[in-house]
Amino acid sequence: WFVHLMIMTGYASVFLMVVVLINGLTIESLKFQRGWPEYPLWHPIRLVGYYATFAIMYGTTYAIIGRLKKSKAPYKNSHPTDWMFLILLQATTLTGIFIHFTRLLDWPMPTYIIYIIHMMVAVPMLVLEVPFAKWAHLAYRPIAIYLLRVRDRYLQENPAAVAE
Repeated sequence: WFVHLMIMTGYASVFLMVVVLINGLTIESLKFQRGWPEYPLWHPIRLVGYYATFAIMYGTTYAIIGRLKKSKAPYKNSHPTDWMFLILLQATTLTGIFIHFTRLLDWPMPTYIIYIIHMMVAVPMLVLEVPFAKWAHLAYRPIAIYLLRVRDRYLQENPAAVAE
């Protein structure tokens, strides 16, 4: 369960950072353009990013090694979509790490090239893998439960509808 926790919290941290904190709020102290002063190492958003990177890399590496060795019961019957998600998530994280270092080294052209590669990995993962693989239950299951409860409530309030 710890591996799943690491992957999930790392993934959720990246989502929180990218969608809510960086894109959703105006954060004047964060400067991403070249030539602007770097924000400090202990900045909360930077710390969340480092945690997310560690958590995702640890979790995906452990899960991939477990599937290769088939060491535990959950890894013995691994589906190809499990592999695809882990590999795409790890590749997205690795390219993100490379972007971070090339940006810190002030190498603009390698940063842009790696960013394009990063998008070529991340977009298929987010558009093709996440909505249609095992993670789909995050959205589909709660909606299905809700609709079943609505139907049950309707049938309780309208007993004549059962006979039809």
